Amino acid sequence: MIAMKQCRNNFNSVSERCAFLLMESFIFAIAVFWSPFAVAQTPLEVGPNTTIFFSDPLNTLVWEDKTGHATLDDVKVRLSEFKSAENLTPIQPKSVYWTAQRLRNSLGEDREIVVNAAINREGLHWLRYQHFVIDASGQARELNGPFSARVPLHMNDIDPSVFAMDTTLSRNPVFSLRKNEEVLLLSRLISNSTFPATNFNLQLYDRAAYLELRKFGLYIEGLFAGIILALVLSSWSSLFFKRDIVSIIYSTWLFFGFLQIITMPIQDGQRLFELVFDQQPGTIGVMPSHVFWMGLASYLQLVMYFAFGRAFLGTQRYFPRFHFFSNVFIAFEGLRFVIGYFFEHEISPALFRWPSHVFFICMLTATIYCAAMRFKQGLRTAKFSVVFSTSVLPLWLLSLMSMEGVHPLQALPTSSLTLLLSDTYVLQAIAILLGALVSHFSIHARTRSIEKKLSNSLVAQREAAENQTKLLEATVEERTRELQTQHKALNAAHKEVLDSVNYASRLQRGQLPRAIRIDKRFESFAAIWEPRDTIGGDLWWISSSTQQGPFVLAVADCTGHGVPGAMLSLLVSNSLERIYAQDTSENPAQALLSLDHYVRHGLNQDRPDSESNDGCDAVILRIDPPSRRIEFASAKIGLIQVTSQGECIRHSVQRCSLGYVETLQEAQRPQLQTISYSPQDLFVIVTDGLIDQIGSHNGKRSAYGHRRLEALLKKHHAMDASQIVQSLKDDFAQWQGKEPRRDDVTALIFKL
Repeated sequence: MIAMKQCRNNFNSVSERCAFLLMESFIFAIAVFWSPFAVAQTPLEVGPNTTIFFSDPLNTLVWEDKTGHATLDDVKVRLSEFKSAENLTPIQPKSVYWTAQRLRNSLGEDREIVVNAAINREGLHWLRYQHFVIDASGQARELNGPFSARVPLHMNDIDPSVFAMDTTLSRNPVFSLRKNEEVLLLSRLISNSTFPATNFNLQLYDRAAYLELRKFGLYIEGLFAGIILALVLSSWSSLFFKRDIVSIIYSTWLFFGFLQIITMPIQDGQRLFELVFDQQPGTIGVMPSHVFWMGLASYLQLVMYFAFGRAFLGTQRYFPRFHFFSNVFIAFEGLRFVIGYFFEHEISPALFRWPSHVFFICMLTATIYCAAMRFKQGLRTAKFSVVFSTSVLPLWLLSLMSMEGVHPLQALPTSSLTLLLSDTYVLQAIAILLGALVSHFSIHARTRSIEKKLSNSLVAQREAAENQTKLLEATVEERTRELQTQHKALNAAHKEVLDSVNYASRLQRGQLPRAIRIDKRFESFAAIWEPRDTIGGDLWWISSSTQQGPFVLAVADCTGHGVPGAMLSLLVSNSLERIYAQDTSENPAQALLSLDHYVRHGLNQDRPDSESNDGCDAVILRIDPPSRRIEFASAKIGLIQVTSQGECIRHSVQRCSLGYVETLQEAQRPQLQTISYSPQDLFVIVTDGLIDQIGSHNGKRSAYGHRRLEALLKKHHAMDASQIVQSLKDDFAQWQGKEPRRDDVTALIFKL
């Protein structure tokens, strides 16, 4: 043809060109007409004795398209270069081949023939193919298929309501073989390094007869898919109630098992897969898209199957070596998937497949061993794993043998069932379905076992709780009786202590100055004496009324509160009575020193082995009304004077305490002060229990303090002493609020 094109270019005139074109057309028509029969090839007779499935392994001729771009027109003129298929083995996965087969219909009636190049009993055959039929007149027609532009990509593209005996509506490569007609079938075939074609034999079958046989296969496919789909829905719905890891992995495995079944090309195509997904002619990686999805579903099903077995048997805990090798196997299969589906590799088919087959069978055998050992260890539900793995092992062995071209089931009588079971994908589907059913029973048995153990555990816990409750009730009853006895004893002791404290309180109050010592000595006098507890360590004292001359007023704040403070206050009160027993001539400073001596001596603090380190703060006033003078000495307790003009004077105090182990130094001794006063002058003595009491003002917590006291005294200094005391009580109570009392409180307010 290239030479004719060159000759055509040598003609200059229009007439010469037209004459040459007519001659060229005539020659091309002759070539087209005779080219189908130019090959010395015996046609395959399609007659009464032809089986439903047939092929022509002896008379198939092959031509290798080394460029990979030859068209049908190029192949027509190269038919003489076609050779016997035996001369072109082994098949190269990267090469493009054209096969030529002649068929003659001697049935006396028309037949529709289906060409199946995609799969055979070993599995995938040719991954890419195009078929052309050339009749005796030289007219060529491309058949449908996944790589034909005319094929419907989805079943929805075919309207079943339109009745038409038209083979162009088929998704498969179908052509009509007229009676007594002889045709040439040209096929363009491309293999793959992962799934290499083993021969050039293309399976042909009578469409009408096969459709009856195909029903049986579709029933089986639908049954498989329906059962496993029901298991998928059941398992996933149960996950709403139990979400343990074993159930989750099992449900995931069922889902991928369902995907693998519907993507496997059982018999003549992925019929169930075609119901849902478009059969796009594109590729993913180096594989046609439908082959890629089938491989991905197969790999994920395999991974989740062993993941389920590992989780169910607890291999990580009981069989760590098997667990490790299963991880290696999963990684190995993942690497094979990536290499096989994304790269055109140079690995031989045997080296690419056999290690995987051996590894897989070893893993299945190891799973049976692990399940048997777990059953021996007491896991009763492991028997299902033994049954499951033992039952599917022969099916997987038959499937792997079928992939390698060995078909043991051919020894059985020929029937539709044996024909179906000889398909490697049917065996895989049965293995998956059988495993799913057995695993379903094992999951339910495991759930029942867990529920039974849980029920027994709950019963045991309830019984233990009841026994514990009875024991606790008996213990509580016994302890209650003991506590009641102890409580009665404590109540009696508490009453005795309380009575003693109350009696001590009466005694302590009885020691306070009586009215006879107050009357006629003060113009007005009022006192606040509030122990923090029932009894306390504060006291105030006035000398006897029988004595002539100046009288003495003293206030003391002893260490501690309650009983300890009260006992110490008794010592201080008796010491004051002792100091001023005869008269009031002793000045306050000397009286404080005497008080210090009596306290230290009374508590044995002057001895090296003394256990006491207690004392008191005190103030003593010797008041001489005729001369309007007050002699004053203080040990930490101060004296406040408010003049009739409202001026507040706080007289200085000596920062020392009386008693305690350490003796007073010379510089610490109380100093005598003389105070003059006028009529209506107000005098106030308070202990630190009032000054240091915590309260709140404008939301801030702080001590009552001298400033607040002096402000109140200035405000009410003109009032009677009893009125001032009442105002002080009210203000102090408001200040204290809900704060707890910190110390004993004593305040003396008087006018002379």
